[in-house]
Amino acid sequence: MHNTDTALSRRSLLRYGAAATGLAALALTGCSPSGDTPKPGGAPAGNTALRMSAYGSTARQQKLRQVYDLYAKKRGGSVELALLANDAYSQKLATEIAGGAAADTIALFQNIVAQYAVKNALAPLDAYIPKVLDISQLDPSSIASGVINGKRAALPLGDNAYGTIYDKSALDAIGMSVPKPGHTWDDFIAFANDVRKKSGGSYYGTMDDSGDFNGFEVFVRQRGKELYKDGKLGVSRDDVQAWFEIWAELRKTGAAPPGDLTVQTSTGGFGTTLLVGKKAPNLFIYPNVLGALQALTKTELAVTTMPMPSAAQSGHFLRASNWVGVYARSEHPADAVDLVNFILNDEAAGKVLQAEFGAPPNLQLRKSITYNKVDRLFIDYVDLVAKEFAHPVPSLADEFPSGSAQVMTTFVTTSQTIATGKQTISAGVDSFMSQAAGFLT
Repeated sequence: MHNTDTALSRRSLLRYGAAATGLAALALTGCSPSGDTPKPGGAPAGNTALRMSAYGSTARQQKLRQVYDLYAKKRGGSVELALLANDAYSQKLATEIAGGAAADTIALFQNIVAQYAVKNALAPLDAYIPKVLDISQLDPSSIASGVINGKRAALPLGDNAYGTIYDKSALDAIGMSVPKPGHTWDDFIAFANDVRKKSGGSYYGTMDDSGDFNGFEVFVRQRGKELYKDGKLGVSRDDVQAWFEIWAELRKTGAAPPGDLTVQTSTGGFGTTLLVGKKAPNLFIYPNVLGALQALTKTELAVTTMPMPSAAQSGHFLRASNWVGVYARSEHPADAVDLVNFILNDEAAGKVLQAEFGAPPNLQLRKSITYNKVDRLFIDYVDLVAKEFAHPVPSLADEFPSGSAQVMTTFVTTSQTIATGKQTISAGVDSFMSQAAGFLT
């Protein structure tokens, strides 16, 4: 979960990563394994040569290789890592799976877990529990959505929870404070307008989050709904209109920036955000990117929830930052599962990885690790959401039906045409609802 090249990928970093092209390849080639595949279950042989594919940065590569060295000392054998940047990974993975040559253990963006699971490309993990794979210390609410059609297809490499990152130093300078977790929409609107006034009009009170599909998901869950239901859009026209109206009103009062500025600053990495550019105090995002943002600014950052009607209607949930599965045609499936178990549960491995993939999913390990100040803020936020605000979420199959990537793209485009005055809210909502229905047929 690191900065990427486009506004779409940055705003929807966790939701889709760079998986759209990989899914296209998957759809064209199909990926159901053919021929004989090993039966699930059994014990690891040990002293085995394994391969793992993953995505991310050079820092992640170095940490994973340290973990593999630890694994080899305990189990023997070796682990070869194939790591690519986010934007290249999904395409390469789709090609490898279609050709029957994927790695034994596979890191997965959350929106492709179900697609690969239903095509039998991922080995069901249930047969290895508990003898090879221990999930007893993993948060049940986090791992639940990785069960696809009754089978556990993947497990989280790290936990996360949606929120808002604030520039605490900038707010301190004008006598304001970061909104408290659980603050309401009315609180937030008043806060944003106060920031604008107290800064003498030199600082917006909030970014314009109207094009953020992740934030919209939290919003509709606050209204007792899910984005999708039975593969169709689960939200009403009123839900979409209510969301866009909030941000239109904030633009009208000057608390949120004009649409042209939002569109202009929405492309590029985190360095182009209004938060880093000192033009607005916040960024709605999954805060596992807190370290990447803090590295770009000398001011102190903080994390809090999205606005909500109440804690009982928070809309918040735990969401794995990254997932991991085992290739169904691996020649060493039990050993591949054993590697997954080691990554998730070994104390030494946990201390190497720390918050690299998100909050460590093993709750005991999470408590025992010493984090730097920024990662500690992130971990504490995830724990807070889990304790006070998190509500269950649907499976990844229900949350990412076929066509959902196109729906998200249309939502972003609609938000921009509304914000820049090219379309009224009413017309934009009608257009979005119509196009979304077409993508989800």
